[in-house]
Amino acid sequence: MPTSKPPATFISDLRPSRMATIEATVERLEEIREIETRDGTPKRVRNGRLKDGTGEIALVLWGSEVDLVQEGDRIRITEGWVKDYQGRPQISLGRSGKLEKRPAQE
Repeated sequence: MPTSKPPATFISDLRPSRMATIEATVERLEEIREIETRDGTPKRVRNGRLKDGTGEIALVLWGSEVDLVQEGDRIRITEGWVKDYQGRPQISLGRSGKLEKRPAQE
């Protein structure tokens, strides 16, 4: 039996407090920085921007995720978590999300 893929959502359709599956290009990545978590342990974080044909959204990568992508990569985020941060939507992998690199579009 073939496995089915969850339907992809366009960036323009993303809404806070929902899971989403998107395919987009990593438009920009900021420097990796280290922050202190609530329990006092350090954790790496990296912000960036994703873009598709309908718009852009902020991307936040945590821990080992920061090394998974480079600018220009086409990626698919499955079950990513969309939230509102300072009045703007952003997507991260959250607790159950997965990130995979995709072939570049022709």
